[in-house]
Amino acid sequence: MISEKDLAAQIKSRSLNGVYYLYGNDPYTIAKLKRDMVRALVAPGDEVCNLHEFQGKNADVEGIAEACEGLPVFAEKLCVTVCDLDLEAEKLSESRLKLLTETVKELSDTTVLIFYTADIDICGGKKYPTAKNKKLIDAVSRAGAVCEISAKGEYDAAKVICAMAKEEGGSMDDSTARMLFRRCSGNMNLIAGECAKLSAFADGSPITEKMVEMLTPETGDAKAYNLADAVTAGNVSRAMQLYTELCESRNDPVYLLYTLTGSMNDLYRARLAIDAGHSVSDVVKDFGYSKAVEFRVKNAFSAVRRTSAARLMRCMEILSDADNDLKRGAGDPALIVERAIVQMLS
Repeated sequence: MISEKDLAAQIKSRSLNGVYYLYGNDPYTIAKLKRDMVRALVAPGDEVCNLHEFQGKNADVEGIAEACEGLPVFAEKLCVTVCDLDLEAEKLSESRLKLLTETVKELSDTTVLIFYTADIDICGGKKYPTAKNKKLIDAVSRAGAVCEISAKGEYDAAKVICAMAKEEGGSMDDSTARMLFRRCSGNMNLIAGECAKLSAFADGSPITEKMVEMLTPETGDAKAYNLADAVTAGNVSRAMQLYTELCESRNDPVYLLYTLTGSMNDLYRARLAIDAGHSVSDVVKDFGYSKAVEFRVKNAFSAVRRTSAARLMRCMEILSDADNDLKRGAGDPALIVERAIVQMLS
């Protein structure tokens, strides 16, 4: 295994060599590292000769093997990239899987091969890569370097966000960056676009929290959390305002119920943890929250200080009943969700 920091150092020193496998739950950083690796290996204008890129879906294993056997043209390295190769989904024959692993094992000194993920989960929702994907990862590990890139927490992400703004010609402090992180539910790809927009609006001035609040809408997930918070606090006007905003944003009622239930679940876990004398870090560890959403647990601990576990349990029961009604088609989905919100507020 190689750390993100060590890989960045290799990129900076242009000492990339052999085969790499980049995966994890931070697609923004994975894409950035892959892009930086290609830039370090292939000179501008040489992409036609010295860069070969493949998609993992319907993988052209023979094409990948052939490309890796090529030689760089007026350069030190040839670069071959493979995006989103999920061996569980591809169901390669034994002979094609063998060709792929042999390509990794016998890679030429003049070729750098990069496997990376963008839109797939090679772990299949679990903690570790699935059996078939692990075969390739093990082969890469023996011949080169594997880098697992995990989503960053709010404070670490804030440093990245400040750097994003600087690249766009803007600037912001850590507090503003953390606010932007929360409004975008930790989605760094979304945050990158918001940084560009905010920097353009600021036009050389520092980006402020007021600008973020005015220009960056909260994601559906963030609003659903605020809705759950308002419901548990018994704030009827705030809850109905947020519900109206979510409806006006054309959020699907089924998705809204899903995100609202998840947010309420965070609050319920926090209340139970407080009652049992457990900490935020205990909840994060025990329930497998990623660093990108750790702030939700911290916020939940603050939000439920004056709310009983019994009230939260009742809300969970109401949401469960609403879910059952949706699944059996017991009425208009929007009305089912609205009724559930009203019941939780009563």
